[in-house]
Amino acid sequence: MELNVGSEVQRGWRVVAVAGELDIDTVPVLSARLDADVTGKHAVLDLAQLQFMDSTGLALVLDWHRRLAEAGGQLRIAAVQAPVMRLFTLADVVGVLSLHETVGAAVQDAVESAR
Repeated sequence: MELNVGSEVQRGWRVVAVAGELDIDTVPVLSARLDADVTGKHAVLDLAQLQFMDSTGLALVLDWHRRLAEAGGQLRIAAVQAPVMRLFTLADVVGVLSLHETVGAAVQDAVESAR
């Protein structure tokens, strides 16, 4: 199982793109990247290329959701694919997470809500 993580800034938001499978073996890769790259209070996780997530991946996402919210910021999740959305639905976190169709929509909504 492999996980690739990329990171860039769009409209002032740190966007972390995740590709592959996020599970017990690969969570440390994403965790380290989030720790290194998310230095502000706002971030977007781009899951367009994420094919699988297990409960350890979900725990990491929820932890970052909580951490940024406690700092007065927000974690937005973009482009969730069907297998990951199924996990979010089964875990009953769809209403908790800020889900967006695309990264563009996530950062655009962020810019508009800041006004």
